[in-house]
Order: sequence, then C-alpha cells, then structure tokens
Amino acid sequence: MKKSAKPNGPKNLDKHLFEAGLQCHKRLWLDIHEPTKESVSASRQEMSRVGDELRELARTAFPMGVVVDAEGAEAAAKQTAELLAKDTPVLFDAAFIANGVEVQCDILIVHHNKETNEKQVDLFEIKSGTKVKYRYINDLALQATVLEQCDLKLKTAYLLHLNPKYSHTEGEDFPPMQLLRSADVTAKVQKQVPNAMRRIKNFRVAIANESVLELPMGTFCKNPFPCPHVARCLKDAPKLPLHQLPELTRQQEIEMHKEGIEELMSLDGTREGLTFRQRRTLACMQSQERIIEPFLAEELYGCTMPLHFVAIAAVTEPLPRFHQQRPWQLAPYAWAVKTVYEDGRVEDVSWAQVDRSDPRGPFIKSLTRHIEVGGTIMCWRSEAIRELRSMLDSVPDEKASVRMLLGFDHLDMMQLLEAGVFDPKLLTYSDFRGVVSTLLDDSSGDKLKALDANYRYEALQKARTPRLRSATREKISEEFQTALTWQAERLHDIFEKFAPAADRPEPDDDEQSEASEEAGETTPVPRLPDDA
Repeated sequence: MKKSAKPNGPKNLDKHLFEAGLQCHKRLWLDIHEPTKESVSASRQEMSRVGDELRELARTAFPMGVVVDAEGAEAAAKQTAELLAKDTPVLFDAAFIANGVEVQCDILIVHHNKETNEKQVDLFEIKSGTKVKYRYINDLALQATVLEQCDLKLKTAYLLHLNPKYSHTEGEDFPPMQLLRSADVTAKVQKQVPNAMRRIKNFRVAIANESVLELPMGTFCKNPFPCPHVARCLKDAPKLPLHQLPELTRQQEIEMHKEGIEELMSLDGTREGLTFRQRRTLACMQSQERIIEPFLAEELYGCTMPLHFVAIAAVTEPLPRFHQQRPWQLAPYAWAVKTVYEDGRVEDVSWAQVDRSDPRGPFIKSLTRHIEVGGTIMCWRSEAIRELRSMLDSVPDEKASVRMLLGFDHLDMMQLLEAGVFDPKLLTYSDFRGVVSTLLDDSSGDKLKALDANYRYEALQKARTPRLRSATREKISEEFQTALTWQAERLHDIFEKFAPAADRPEPDDDEQSEASEEAGETTPVPRLPDDA
C-alpha cells in the first residue's frame, strides 16, 4: 500500500472532477495530481459551440435574466450572492461554492418568501441530447446539493434538451420553444442528492490516497467517454487486461475483479455465465490459433448476387442544418460501391457532395440508381443503412428510393466476423483498418487519413466554408471517395478470403437442370466466378 498523497491540484471539486470520480477514482486522482492536456477534436469543439448556442436560445425565454459574468469561481460566486441579495429573480450562470465544491447553474429562478425569508429555486440544466440520461441527473443532483448548503431550497429541477421531433426549416432561426423540450426531473434529482453527498466524501478520500493508482482498468475507461489517461494506465496494465474480453458486462467485470482476475489468460474458459463469443475468444487466445466458425462461409454463400460492397460517410450533428432535418439525424454525404455481378463483371463507383447544399436527396438518388439491379448490400456496420429510414419523413421526394434501399437484403460483415472469426491478434472489430491489417495483412489503410471519422468531420466543415476555392473542395471530395473506395474494396477482399469462389458448392446437375427449365433458360445457376 502506497502512502497517502496531499492534493496539489485545485482545492474545489467541480462538475468535471465529479464526473471523473464517477467514472473512476484513479482518473479523479490523476486529473488533480497529474492532469494531462486533452487534444480536442473538431467534433468536440463543435459540441461546445452547440452548447453555447443552446444556452443563448434558452435564455431568450427568460427576458428578466441577469448573466453572472465575473471571471473565476470565487468572483462569480461573490457576484451571484450580491445579485441574490438584491432579489434578482432570474440568473444565468449563477455560481456557488460550499464545502469545497463549486457549481454553475445554467438558469436559476429564485422565489423569495419575505415572510419566512426562505428562498426556493427552480433549476434548469441545458443539454444537447434528445433524452434524459443518468449522468444529467447526477449533474443536477450535484448542483442541488451545493444550493441547499447555500440555504437555497430546490423547488423544481428541469432538464432542457433537444426535441427529437423538431423539424427544421432551412434558412430560419431555431425557435427555442420548439427546438427544446422541458423535462421535470425534480423527483429523480432529489433522490440522487444523498448519493451526491456520499460520493463527494468518497472522492475526498480518493483524492488524498495514492493507492487508487493500483486500481485496474475496466470497461469504464471508455464509458461514457474515453479517459484521457488510458495510455498512461496501459503501461502498468497486464498485456491482455480483462476489459478487452468481448461482450464483458459490468456485473461480470465486478465479480471477476473481486476474484482477483485482471487478465484474460487467467480466466477459465469453462466459467459459468460466459457467452459463446467470450468462450471462443479465450480458446483462441490460449491456442494462439485463428478459429473460423463453419457458419461463416455458409452465411456468405447464401448472399444473393450481385454483391454490392458499400461504404458510406455520414455525419450526425446535434443541430439540424437542412430542411425538415431533425436533431442528431443522419446526413450522408459520400458513398463508394464495389459491385460483383453474376457474369464476373466488377464495377467500382463512388460519389460525394461536400459543399453547403443538402446532400441527402442526391445521396439517396445516386446510390439507388447504382444498385437498383438488386442483390445484397454488404456493409461494415449496418446502422448506416438502417438509419436511412429517418429520411422517409425528412426527404419526402425520395421516399421510393429510401424504401428500395431498405428493402434490399443486407449483411453486416462486422457483426458476422465478430461472431465467426476469432484471431489471437484481434480482440475488437471496431477499427476497420486494424481488422484489414490483421486478417488481410494489408496496412495500406494507414496512409488514408480520411478513414478517420474525426479527420473527415474537420475536412467536411472546411469544405462547407463559404468562398473556399473550388479546387480545394474538389480535392476533399476526391480524398473522401478514395478512402471509401479503399473500404469497399477491402470488404470485398474479406469476403473473398472467407468465402472463396473455388470452394462454393456446385449445384447438383439434376437440380441445376430443373432450376433452368423452370426459369425457361439454359444459363447456369448464379455463382461467384472463379476469377472474381
């Protein structure tokens, strides 16, 4: 056991440190004693900008509000106290400090009973999500805890979040009363206040105790957001830490940690409660040999030709940009398809639209035109296909095309490989480039920056900049198409590896003859050509 350490970081806990403590006591200790500078991606910067815009919109519903704009927590808390003494009814960014905890409230409405001299408050928190989340409640509970310690009794607590049913009118301002939805979460917040107080005490102990650095890594390292100290913790972690076990539930993780199981190789593959994928992963790791399930080839053989290997680039942003678009609704802007026809023909086609205009209609129309011949859509993660359903209402002119795409058979190759291919060097299929490198021994994707979602997001924002040179915009478009074409081709290569044409079962001569007679022709039953 290491000695306790005296905190040399910020004296007060705040919202971010409280969230860090909820994720992991080790992260909390490191955030205070050994803070690391996080690189902020373009998408994270955009989320921050959206948060500021939503707060400004919400404030328009409270015309009597006064902004607390003093610099620094202590100065802001002093200004807040002065405004409360003047019976200011509505405060924006009100700040409070009590017992070493500081909070800031988005919107605070104060009710002053002069007869009893009691002050009650309505608390409003603004979030860019579309539903009430547990961590939002924890945030409000922390605020309520500090408010009560400052002699302000919580009357009601509201969460102002994006209305998922709001339909945008392009070119017009966002109407706050339609864009935002108010959820009364008073009961939930009050229930969590005692827990918030208990957690604050526990966090104080953790901050002063260096032994928390011995805590193991876990699934919580990436939930709800990736911890900035993961690289540091990996240096002290086992070669194959337990949290890399696929489909690991929090309950499994807790039980195994209690038993002292911290690495995969010490886990018994016959342990009760393990899933099929977990057992096969452990067997693969112990044998150090790839395991391929028999159903994999059968599933691939069953796909109807032609085969369309599809890669899609899309963006989901909290605030809608285009006509009839909803918050957080998918907006695809590029695609690439490698199609293998029954007669052996192979066709590579790509498309992108990266200017400021709405890409959704042209995207659907162009993609449908290319694959309307039928067959099977082969993709990596089928969410991109399924989420096109949202365009039935938001792009009404292309309803028929959307329905056609949704009606196609499609195969999620990531899901299939997760269930059917176990490789000792591949514990996760979340990184397509890593999958290609391991299964195909192909690292060519490392040279393509546009395979990275954050890079694409930043480049897309640049492409949408007014007065950008057309040559620059065209270069970005070509870069996207090159990356997506690479992905579509590698999907085809993976298919060929695990469903080689030469091994495709030949139909029985009698069955083939009967099938040809029924079809009224003498062409052979469709199959992948040997040289596809």
